[in-house]
Amino acid sequence: MARIVKYVKQTKAKGHKYYYFDTGQTDEKGKKVWKRLPDPADRTFGAVYAALLGHRTRRANVVAQLTLSGLVDLYQASDKFAKLAASTQRLYRLYQGELVDKLGNAPAQLVERKDIVLLLDLMADRPGAANMVQRAAGAAYAWGRKRGHVTNDPLVGIEEMETGEHQPWPDEALAKGLASDDALARLSVHLLYYTAQRIGDVAALTWGSFDGHMISLTQEKTGKYLDIPVHDALAKELAQHPRGNSDEPIIPGKPSPAKANRIRLAVQAAVAPTKVVPHGLRKNAVNALLEKGCTAAETAAISGQSLAMVEYYARRRSQKKLGQTAMRKWQQDET
Repeated sequence: MARIVKYVKQTKAKGHKYYYFDTGQTDEKGKKVWKRLPDPADRTFGAVYAALLGHRTRRANVVAQLTLSGLVDLYQASDKFAKLAASTQRLYRLYQGELVDKLGNAPAQLVERKDIVLLLDLMADRPGAANMVQRAAGAAYAWGRKRGHVTNDPLVGIEEMETGEHQPWPDEALAKGLASDDALARLSVHLLYYTAQRIGDVAALTWGSFDGHMISLTQEKTGKYLDIPVHDALAKELAQHPRGNSDEPIIPGKPSPAKANRIRLAVQAAVAPTKVVPHGLRKNAVNALLEKGCTAAETAAISGQSLAMVEYYARRRSQKKLGQTAMRKWQQDET
């Protein structure tokens, strides 16, 4: 046994020695897969060992030839990927594409932590995108390890970048956006604010979603169906735009990351130089509803959020406005 040591370990139990071969593979929990070998004194030991070593060597050669681009392709064609929500699939395709653009030709097995860290650091001006690249890469590698395509984990121990929390818009910025001369920006701000929805759900709205009194939609992220009463200000804004067929989008353009980005840029330009993000309007809407005296349940019926999330979003609601609402209610009860 002294001359046969490569990939073999010896254990001892109840006075007996046992030998195991390291196959170079891992199971679904990331643990090494060992194969039991015959006793070295057994005449079949040499043949079994040679077969296992040959299989490991051939597999290692295949793994060494698999590029990062190839690993991503395999993952996106997998059942695991197919079971993800459509919105997650789109995000992973987008950010795994960015990963492939930078490291796609590298052997997937040889990509190291320092390679991923460098890529992410070069994206430091876009921390949100960097975090999505990290998550998308991690998903592909986790799947690859479970399938035995790779054994490495170049994402291990990498912390996500601080992105900061999306803030509600200042009152002056909200007023400016709602009154913008840019029709796309003005319509987008109205829809984002008065429906309290995410930009992807707003971008996907069609004229068939609006019956003149309600906007009906299914949230892409949660799958939750909502009937949202249309605010008078939103109804007035919608009336200024020619109504298309039921399958035509309210905001022109096919729903896509590119369309969402076009909306984002238009909205930001309308309130320049104030730095805001469209998602901040979701917080504005939640705060406005609460400040008007709506309960968390009533607010959640508009935004589609959980009650806990409504309270989380509401941390920056105006104490002054809430106090004024409370005092009006108090005085009304006494008259």
